[in-house]
Amino acid sequence: MRMHTATGRSRWPYVIGGAVAVVAIVGGVAFAVTRPDDEPVAAPTTSAPASATPSAAPTGGSSGAGDNEDDVPPTGCLGGQYRNADMVLSAQKKAQHTTYGAVEVATAFYRFLWQYPYPVVEDSDVVQSSVMSASAPTAFADIAAGYELVGDDPTQGVLPAGTDFHLSTTNGLWTVSEDSSPNRVKVSLAAGYVIDGALSPTEVAVNGFIMVWEDDAWHIEQGLTVDQDRLAAGGTRYTSGC
Repeated sequence: MRMHTATGRSRWPYVIGGAVAVVAIVGGVAFAVTRPDDEPVAAPTTSAPASATPSAAPTGGSSGAGDNEDDVPPTGCLGGQYRNADMVLSAQKKAQHTTYGAVEVATAFYRFLWQYPYPVVEDSDVVQSSVMSASAPTAFADIAAGYELVGDDPTQGVLPAGTDFHLSTTNGLWTVSEDSSPNRVKVSLAAGYVIDGALSPTEVAVNGFIMVWEDDAWHIEQGLTVDQDRLAAGGTRYTSGC
C-alpha cells in the first residue's frame, strides 16, 4: 500500500495520543486510528496529549482570510446529524465564503467519509461529483473505489473487520494553516471514534484537507499532512459537534 503520492506528498494523518498509529486508505485519503498494543507498524507515533487544551476560538477564523463579523465559529455539525450525502451537500450550501465555512465543509466531508458500514454507492457518487474539486486527483476523488479496495476492514485490524463505527465532532478540534488564503484554506481536523454506538475515550482520527472556493461553494482539492503537535496544543474546539 503506497503511503505517498506520485509527487512525494505524504498521505499520513496522525493520532492525537500516545499510541502507535496505523493507517487505512479510502479513496486516496488516509485515516489513522490508535492501536491498542505495542505491535510495531509502519506509521509515526506522537506524544501529543489527547486532552490538549485548545486555544480560544478566533473571532474571524484562523487565517483571517475572507471572514466577516456575522460568521459563526464552526459547530462541527453544520449539515445536520446524519452522515449521508444530503448532510454534506447541506453543509456545502450553508457554508459562507470564509475560513469557518471551509472548516465546516471539510468536517462534514470527513464525517461522511470515515464510517462503517460505508455510505451507499449513490451517496458516495453524489459527494464525489458535488464536493470534490475539479482539480482533485482522480484516485483521491473516487470514494466508492476506495471503499471497495479496503473491503470490510477499513481500520486494517485496529477494529475487528465489520465493526460499526463513525466519527463524532463532540470535543473535536480544528486548525487552519496560516498560509491559507480567501479561496484556498488548509484545514486540519481531529474527531473521536464512536464504536458500536459508544464514544471511545481513547481513539481519535485526524486528517487534513485543502479546501478551494469554486462555483460559489467550498470544494475539496486534496488531502493535507497534519501538524499533529499544533493541532493538539493549539486546536480550537467545535462549538457543539455531533
